[in-house]
Amino acid sequence: MHTKRFFISVITIILTLCILLSSCAVGSVKFRTGTVIDAKPADSGYHTFSGKSETVAKNEFIELSIDKNNHSIIVKDLLTNYTWNALPERKNETAYTFGLTLYTANGIYKLNTQDNSVAFSSSSFNIDNGKLSVSYILSDNKETAKKSIEEMTKNDIFVCFNAVFSMKDQSVYLDIDLSQTVCTDGAFISDFSVMPFFGASYSDSADDYFLIPDNSGAVMHLAKNDAATDNVKVHVYGENPYNEAEYDSASATVPVFGIKRSNSAFSAVITDGDALAVINAKRASNGEPSVAYPELIITEVKTTENNSLYKGLSYDGKISIAYKFLSDNNANYSGMATVSREEFISNSVLSSSKTDIQNEFPFYLTVVGQADSKSLTTINQTKDILGILKGKGINNIILSYKGLLSGGIAQKNLYTSAVSNKLGGKTGLEELYEYTRTQNCTLMLGTNIFSSSKNFLPTEKSLSIQNDTSAFVMRNDLAFNNNAGNSLYTRIGSKSFQLGKEKMNSAIYSQTPDYIMNLMNINKLHDKFQTYLEDDIFSVIDGITVTDAGQTVYSDQKNDRQTAMNTVSSLLRAVSNYGKLCVEGGNIYSIYNADIVAGMEFDTFYPESEHYESVPFAQSVLHGTVLYSGNPIDAGNPLYRYEMLRYIEYGAVPSYEWIYSEANIYCYSGYLLSERISEIVEFYNDATAIFTDLADDTIINHRKIKKDADGKPVSGVYCTTYSDGTEIYVNYTGNIVSTSENIAIGPYDYVSVKR
Repeated sequence: MHTKRFFISVITIILTLCILLSSCAVGSVKFRTGTVIDAKPADSGYHTFSGKSETVAKNEFIELSIDKNNHSIIVKDLLTNYTWNALPERKNETAYTFGLTLYTANGIYKLNTQDNSVAFSSSSFNIDNGKLSVSYILSDNKETAKKSIEEMTKNDIFVCFNAVFSMKDQSVYLDIDLSQTVCTDGAFISDFSVMPFFGASYSDSADDYFLIPDNSGAVMHLAKNDAATDNVKVHVYGENPYNEAEYDSASATVPVFGIKRSNSAFSAVITDGDALAVINAKRASNGEPSVAYPELIITEVKTTENNSLYKGLSYDGKISIAYKFLSDNNANYSGMATVSREEFISNSVLSSSKTDIQNEFPFYLTVVGQADSKSLTTINQTKDILGILKGKGINNIILSYKGLLSGGIAQKNLYTSAVSNKLGGKTGLEELYEYTRTQNCTLMLGTNIFSSSKNFLPTEKSLSIQNDTSAFVMRNDLAFNNNAGNSLYTRIGSKSFQLGKEKMNSAIYSQTPDYIMNLMNINKLHDKFQTYLEDDIFSVIDGITVTDAGQTVYSDQKNDRQTAMNTVSSLLRAVSNYGKLCVEGGNIYSIYNADIVAGMEFDTFYPESEHYESVPFAQSVLHGTVLYSGNPIDAGNPLYRYEMLRYIEYGAVPSYEWIYSEANIYCYSGYLLSERISEIVEFYNDATAIFTDLADDTIINHRKIKKDADGKPVSGVYCTTYSDGTEIYVNYTGNIVSTSENIAIGPYDYVSVKR
């Protein structure tokens, strides 16, 4: 055992102090919220790799070591000789291995392992059979840190926790059990930063980048600064409605980030505590290195104008992260997706089964029944739409009927809802089901399983952190949105082309841009949803399209966010026992048994540029395991062709959203279907020809073509490679491009090549 003093066992700590992170009650508590005490900086030597290390474990791929002086880890890629260090190797005054914010009755303390533990000689480590355990006692002063745990008093500021590192193959696993973490009596941890300087660098090369889980994924190039994306923050699964989120931030569908440097890289997969995570990334500036790391919200807090502080339950489960290292040709975001998928499958987050399709690639169609009390598409009119598609040779149709239940798109309480009589009632739904069965179509009913546009009963509703009704914002697809810009402009290198739309018919569009949806108490949800599954509704539909549970995760007064997420995940898995499942949004916890994921965001929240580019990372994780589509293709968009090409590039199921109004069928944007039907059919036939055979293959590589056959730079051309050797080249430009492989792609076109 290598230690400056032995760390007392966790059992003794718990028996002696009985202090857990969840010790404070939920609700309003009085703290000196205006007082924030930062850590007193220790000598820079504590923040920098000391150069003295000891090997923990080693195999043919990587070597895990510990800095004997500063108790940070080092991972060496033995295939490339690249070293990943949790502390910078040059002089630094701010770096640390772990950091946290501790709320106490005497103020808010910013503590970190280097200034508040290592510098006080109150940290230690132990190596046992290839496993490394690092123990920390953090305090605001050296005198307290010198005390034994038994000597600590309620007036002492301290936090004790243990970080365990283990290694297998090309992965290093970190585990921190918060149930064994103790702190000052009555205090709680609000946030916890995990190895923020792991892989940090002061000088980034042209090929270095961060993989950011911004929606489906983004590459953040590091060599040059970009004001819009120099500092990004992405909430895994979106912001928490419990804390009255304003939904103006980036969200991630997968709890993964990655760093590529030189010919080495790693993908960090958060396997426990993912619902609490926020991914932070910064380019190097002002003498600070470029960093990417997770911060976990252990306790939701909110401070009001009068300095009253509200808090939620403290999470007392595990923080677990798998750092998966990649070398040479695999050291890229496609390699990161591959190892992330393997980790999700091994943890039973993703199914190991292959995608199963019927004869040909499906056509995903959303039909909207009612919105804002307006009947838009009746059940009989839906039959007409299906008839048109079948007449054009489109056979494998997945029909998602939204807005059919009480309240329309802004659905009321699912568990007291009924099929709208204006649209045809339950009898009409039965007739539609018989029709779809004869036509070999799949009928899915759009449902919100835990949200309602009307208030739930007092015993059923979920409360926010301030005891108000908890709610989240749901996008209204039918709201007119006159965008002056589109991320595809930067993708094709054209910023001058402006997209203009006109309101074709005010009756089509909703005057409500977004819906405020109230949330149900998580503890009530389980029994309610199970009863719904056992109802006879599945005798008249093939399955359900869940429109809320794949897009948002919320905690409540009795469930932390991770527990709530696990509850919803288990409920969605049960759907497969009754029928098919479609999940909108694509948050990965929700899709284990899904037949298809709808409405995945292909664009990023942060503005795209040559420095920050969207990539199909989440799609590369999912392809071959589950079908997916993006937001409905807008057939009235002047950039319609580009949207179709994006679907081809991302390997997505063609998706449209239509309504039937004034005896005419309207596309997503309000344009008449008849004006675009030939292009829609052509695109579907193209997608079917490519992806029917590729549906169960994985994406093994995605790249931007940088030079043409003459060695000249090109932009707007991409290549997606599948596990069977097929390459799909997509050209978003108006010129014919011949690649260095002598593959010619026409303007606004694609080419499929089988190697």
